[in-house]
This record gives sequence, structure tokens and C-alpha cells, in this order.
Amino acid sequence: MLREDSALKGADFESKKIEYSKKISECYSGEIVSRRDELFLLLNLPEMSEKEKNLSGKILEELKQSSAKIESKKDVYFFLKNYCMENLILLNRTQREKIILLLEWESLGQSILTPLLRDPDFEEIIINGPNKEVMVYHSTFGWLKTNVLFGSEEKIKSIVNKMAAPLGRQLSFHTPMVNAVLADGSRLNASIYPIAFTGINVTIRKFKENPLTPLNIINSETISRDAMAFLWLAMQTSSSILICGNTGSGKTTTLNSLFCFLPPKERIIIVEETPELAPPQHHLIKMNTAEKLKIGLEKLIENTFRMRPDRVIVGEIRGREEAKAFIDTMLAGQARGSYCTFHAESAKEAIERLLSFGIEERALASLDLIIVQKRQEKIGKNGARKEERKVTEISEVAIGETGTQLNTLYSFSYEKNRLEKKNDSKRVLEKIKRTFSTSESGVKKLLKEKERLLKNLHPETPFKEFFEIIGRE
Repeated sequence: MLREDSALKGADFESKKIEYSKKISECYSGEIVSRRDELFLLLNLPEMSEKEKNLSGKILEELKQSSAKIESKKDVYFFLKNYCMENLILLNRTQREKIILLLEWESLGQSILTPLLRDPDFEEIIINGPNKEVMVYHSTFGWLKTNVLFGSEEKIKSIVNKMAAPLGRQLSFHTPMVNAVLADGSRLNASIYPIAFTGINVTIRKFKENPLTPLNIINSETISRDAMAFLWLAMQTSSSILICGNTGSGKTTTLNSLFCFLPPKERIIIVEETPELAPPQHHLIKMNTAEKLKIGLEKLIENTFRMRPDRVIVGEIRGREEAKAFIDTMLAGQARGSYCTFHAESAKEAIERLLSFGIEERALASLDLIIVQKRQEKIGKNGARKEERKVTEISEVAIGETGTQLNTLYSFSYEKNRLEKKNDSKRVLEKIKRTFSTSESGVKKLLKEKERLLKNLHPETPFKEFFEIIGRE
């Protein structure tokens, strides 16, 4: 490991010494350890002597000043080789490999963020400013403080601008905030003074290369197997669904998993501000907003009327115009089903927010189901804190004589720590009966079959393979 409490002059990052009592787990980029009830990530860094560090720093500085074109690992190798020849330096194989790794991180990657960005277990990477430890959000262990930090604001700004440059954006006094979608689909948000009063900060929400399947959602105890079986049948009907919840609750992840249940040959139209959804279907069109061209979400939703979709998917609606366009597309009946995420803490609150946007109550009849998923903190008996993502409510929407009525099908019991069935479906049940040409008892039999299949499938079945298996059922 790189010596603790040290920095490489050319790299501008430091590693701090973290005393710990127990090793918890390993991941691509390092080790997860604990100290009392706090968890840390110790990154795997090249272990160097003072002499090797000084040499690496000089080479990194030379690389920054050089006009050499570095576009591949091969270029890095030859740069180091030429430097050593010119300066009469002899390196053994181990020394060469360590220095090449650092050169690659700085020239081809994003400095010490490089291994973090490559680690599939992290959902977010956070920089809260210079001389503050970089933080990551682990999919299993939650927030982890790392043992690395950046020594200057200029270095952080340089990394942000390098990442945003291909999109023609940069952090500066005149543009103190940057939002960008990186080449791999990850989302970058960064801001500096005067918008960020406490100084530069960076948030990278990573794109999942392998989306979670319904089995992953079940096995993480986010939802029950019987509720997922019900949603399986609902997705194959003309039901439209709204998934609500708080920030970071996993709404988009759950919605994306449900697309495994859609028929493989249907035409899917996706409308998003930032590309996050990745359905497995091939007959797929993805559209993104263009802020500079003044093409917002509502215009893209309206445009789907001309595209003959079987299903319309909207990444997230936030405002009045977007909500109205989404409801209009359902009222028009142009697609067999429409799906979206929305910020609300309950089905009741979702209805109230939509009504506050000026949407007529009878128009809400176009919506069939509201799923509520929450990110919540649990404190164990030993005082340890843990974040959980749970589906807390699945409700059916109906418009009666007294206005909007919600039939709660599933509700989360905090006492029993599980999602429980509360009432039988009425509206969606009728759609399932029509779609599958069956009776109520036939639907119950279908639900048991789907539950059994979800139970028997291998829990690590990849997303695409899961979709193919479901398509044969």
C-alpha cells in the first residue's frame, strides 16, 4: 500500500492512515473495514518507498508538461520508457508497474477516482471539497469514508472539467454548476463558489452496467415475492403505473426491473432528462431533453403521440407541464401502458400533488397503480445504523362519486418488517382476467405459478437472461 499520510506531488491526492478493528469485506477497489460502528473503504494503492514516490511525482509532473499524445496504455508505457532512457533511470518490473498504474490513472483516467468509478459495488462517489476524504455509497454497506483525499480545489476542478469536456462543459466563475451524463451513463453534478458557498463539491451517480432483475429486488427484501408476481401480471396488461418515493429510494431501479415482464416484441418509447433506464427489449427508442434547444420533457412526451408506442416510459416527472403531458398520454390511450417515477411519500400524497398541478380528478382514472418505495434508516440493537430500501405500499386508483379512491393492495408492516397483502385487486384484476382470458380463480392460479417461478429461478440470473426466460413463459 502507498505509505499513509502521504501524497504524490504530481497526482495531488493523499492517503490517510485509518486505524480499524475488523475487516468486513473486499471489493474491486479495496477493503471495507470497521472501527466501532463506522465503516471505511481502504483503497488498494501502490505501495511505494519515499524514493519511488519522489520519482513518480517527477514523472507525473513531466507528463503534465509534456506535449506527448497519451491515448492508450501503450502510449503510457513508451512515455515512461523514454523518460527513463533520457534520465538514465533503471526500474525493475515491480517499480515500472506501480508507476505505470499511477500514470494511467492521471492521464487516461480520473486520478484516484479511477478505481472507484470502475468498482461495480458503488452507486455514488462524493467529493465534499479539498482535504476532505472522498466518500462512496456501497450497494450493501451504505456510506463509506475512504482513506484518500485531494489536496487542492484546482485538482478537483481539473478532474471535473476533464470528465465534462467531451460534452462541451466546464466549471468556471461564469458557469459555477455542471450537470453532465458521462460516456458510461453515469451522472456528474459539480458546483463551485458562488453557488456552492462551502466550496467545490462533486457527486457522481454511477450507471449500472448490469441492471437489477426482479429477483434481485426480491432477494434484497425490497419487495415480497407475491407482490412481484402480481406486478408481473399487471405489467402484461394495459395497466399504467406510477412509482413514488424519496430521493435515492431506488424507484428507477425497481421500475427498470419491471420491464423484464413486458413482452419482448413491443415498441417501447423512453423519455428522460438523464439516461438511466435500460429495458431489455430491442424495439426501443430513447429520447432525452435538450435544455439549450428548449426541448423539455413535456415536449418529448407529447411527441410520443406520433410514434405509435406500445408502452411509454417517462424517467421522472417533477413539474406541472410534465405531469399534464404524462396524464394526457394515458388519457389518449395511445399506449397499452405508461410508466413513470414521481416524488411522493405515499399514494395519497402522490394524488394530492398531481391535483395541485391542476390535473382534473377524473383524469387520474387513467392511472391504475401507485407503487411507493422508500429509503429508510434502521437502527439495530447494538446502535448500528443501516439504510434499507423497501416497497411500502402498492395501491390501486379508482375514481368514485366522492372523488379519488385508493384501494391498498399491499402495505408494509414496520412491526413485522415485511410487505403484507391487505386487499384484493378489483380494477387491475379485471384487466388481468381480460388479458389472459381467465376467471378470478384462474388469476389466482397464474399468481401462484409466477411466484413459484420467481422462487425457483437462480438468484444470480443476469438481467438479459432473466428477460429471455420470462419471455418463454
